[in-house]
Amino acid sequence: MVKAKVVKIEGDKVVLGLVDGQSLVLPAESIEGECKLGQDVSVVAAVLGSEDAGRQRIAHHILNELLKG
Repeated sequence: MVKAKVVKIEGDKVVLGLVDGQSLVLPAESIEGECKLGQDVSVVAAVLGSEDAGRQRIAHHILNELLKG
């Protein structure tokens, strides 16, 4: 999972700033939830056909964060 921040929203595109200084431009429809400028996000890449495993990884991460707090 890669940490990023929403740095720009241009119509149907969202620009994410990665921690190493690179930018990633994604279609807004590919982002779960409503993103806002300056918001922290996590980027998860999944090989086609393994999307369920990616969702499980996200759920596991969220559960761990909830148990910490």
